[in-house]
Amino acid sequence: MIKFVVSDDNNWLTLVDHDEEFEKKQIEISLTKKIHNHFFHPLVKKKVWDGSICFIDKRLPIWRVPIGLWSELYQIGQKYKIEVRIEGLERIIDSGFTLEEFTKWCDDFFENKSFKPRDYQIETAWKIIRFKLSVSEVATSSGKTLIAFIVLAYLKKVHNVQKFLMVVPNSNLVLQGSEDFEEYGLEELENCELQQIHGSNKKKISSGLMIGTYQSLVKMEPEFFDGVEAVFVDECHQGSSASIKKVVSLCRDSRWRFGLSGTLTNKSSAEYLTIQQFLGPLIMEISPKFLFDNKYATPVSIKIVKMDWLDEEVKEKLSNLKENKKEIEGNEIFNIERKLVINSDKRLDYVINFILKTSKNSLVLFQSVGEGYGKRIYDGIREKSSEHEVYYIDGDTDPEKRDIFTKRMEEGTNKILVASFGTLSTGVSIKNIHNIFLTESYKSEVLIKQSLGRGMRLFEGKEKVNIIDFVDDFSCNSKDNYLMKHSKERIEIYKREHFDYKVYEIKF
Repeated sequence: MIKFVVSDDNNWLTLVDHDEEFEKKQIEISLTKKIHNHFFHPLVKKKVWDGSICFIDKRLPIWRVPIGLWSELYQIGQKYKIEVRIEGLERIIDSGFTLEEFTKWCDDFFENKSFKPRDYQIETAWKIIRFKLSVSEVATSSGKTLIAFIVLAYLKKVHNVQKFLMVVPNSNLVLQGSEDFEEYGLEELENCELQQIHGSNKKKISSGLMIGTYQSLVKMEPEFFDGVEAVFVDECHQGSSASIKKVVSLCRDSRWRFGLSGTLTNKSSAEYLTIQQFLGPLIMEISPKFLFDNKYATPVSIKIVKMDWLDEEVKEKLSNLKENKKEIEGNEIFNIERKLVINSDKRLDYVINFILKTSKNSLVLFQSVGEGYGKRIYDGIREKSSEHEVYYIDGDTDPEKRDIFTKRMEEGTNKILVASFGTLSTGVSIKNIHNIFLTESYKSEVLIKQSLGRGMRLFEGKEKVNIIDFVDDFSCNSKDNYLMKHSKERIEIYKREHFDYKVYEIKF
């Protein structure tokens, strides 16, 4: 048996007793994880660090674990047949709060509204309120902002929570979140001023809802966060970043902390435990398949266009480089492949012509901002077609312009938005998207799911969203190049998420 007690400030689980030393050692081993892709980290390459993070604080005479990892402790105990006891959890779990009474409250609150929350949205909001510290993985198009609004409304009306903070990754989502909350009925909540925090806008409110980017919030003085009783981190898969961790830790008065994301990071990684450490355990999972099966989201149809366009002589040279890894590292070879892609006029023409053959509104996602690849796609589309309205967004685009462009995409047809992954792959909602083009290779599961999610929003007359995944086949002597390996990793993700896909082989 190993026993922990919740600390007086509800932030730690302090070890107070254990029967066998191996129990303590097993907890330590299980709560030590390597960061994602640790082998690429400079310190790991120099053999200064092995890439591991231990989530146990042993600096004090006592041995303690962050409160958000309480569920992990129970799971470790179950896996290794260790009896784990935690005293004081009732302070962060309202076990007497039932789904039945919460559903009744929601029915009454939304009785006169034109829309009603779905059952899974009510259940997710109930679990968030009940567990107080939590993370939920709810697929894109599941209605994360409505779930957060339900939580806000209940906490304001029933628990008299005065200040509610919503943390978002970019200024687009500050504007979009504000509009969504107002649409759901923010004005009906008493004493609930809405404050947007981004750029130079740093006003402090006494009561209500604050929505801000973590980049702006991290610059605030600690006093700014006084009295914040509930913190919601949107797109919390980014929660391992230093800025978000600092913002959450500054909310010392918070009784509720929760995160929502369509795509949590690798669950065996240190990043996943970092998210739980600050926000709490995973309590709810809503998959894309569930949304498709219940007609809550638009089904995804993926066309993998495997392009064979590189000269055989160059393929042979790339293959030889891979065989001589002592002279050049794999990531350097990958960068060579990537540069071949973004510098090829032949490939660019093929991609642009493919985009212009599709009908209805399209989102074109690219990665290479610094090299100007997105701009070349944008300029090429405009030069070849006068029938399409074309917009361009990257990190330097003014937030107000981004908002104007995304709103224009909601109306009409024959519109194309060329955008960087960093600005449009996460969170932004555009319902009138029928085609998404992935013009550059990547393998991040988070980026893939988020990118595909941009087209899953329901829209009248939209039966499916077409995803065109461009793949560069530089294979030689039956050995795959790095971009092909990335493609195979994406296919494994498509299979796990039950996305329909077909592979088309093209040579030009």
